[in-house]
Amino acid sequence: MGLLQRNCQKNYRILLDAMSRPGRVARLTGIAEETPFASALAMGRCLLDHEVSLCAIGNDSAPALQSALVQATGAATGPSERADFLFIVGDRGNGAVEHAKRGRPESPEEGATLVYCLEDEGTKRAPASVSQRLRIRLSGPGIAGTAGIMPEMAGIPQTEYEILMNVNADYPLGVDTFFVRPDGGVMALPRSTRIQVR
Repeated sequence: MGLLQRNCQKNYRILLDAMSRPGRVARLTGIAEETPFASALAMGRCLLDHEVSLCAIGNDSAPALQSALVQATGAATGPSERADFLFIVGDRGNGAVEHAKRGRPESPEEGATLVYCLEDEGTKRAPASVSQRLRIRLSGPGIAGTAGIMPEMAGIPQTEYEILMNVNADYPLGVDTFFVRPDGGVMALPRSTRIQVR
């Protein structure tokens, strides 16, 4: 078994762990930060294959990321509103998240998975202040206590939490979401996670 395959297996387990601990930051392995899209490609190798579709949106880097993901995984491409996986380059969905697939009552698992690929400048921004972070509380499966927790990953706009809160309001319909940093830090918000904006 090659190094790439071993890293992929490790990272798949890390993503499962992140989904079971919403709002907590985990760390992908085998990430070379100097490689463009290293974290997004590591996630793509875990999640994508020729049976699913993807769409990359966001800034001018999105087409290059989409091409790299297709080359690495063999996944098909499709419009954002029908894609199984939506890779968002940057910290804002720019309207696409509201129209992502949410599944059907008989097949809620058909909802899309979102991957926010946060960029270098996002990691260099000053972290959100405690008072700002306190406005977002997460609760639900995998989160201990009735009061919930704050998300550990700073720098995500409050508006994106508000959008996800609305998209997932009709659980079990909705989207599963990952936020990933260039250094491999990853945080998951499954559709079952309740987001409160105070």
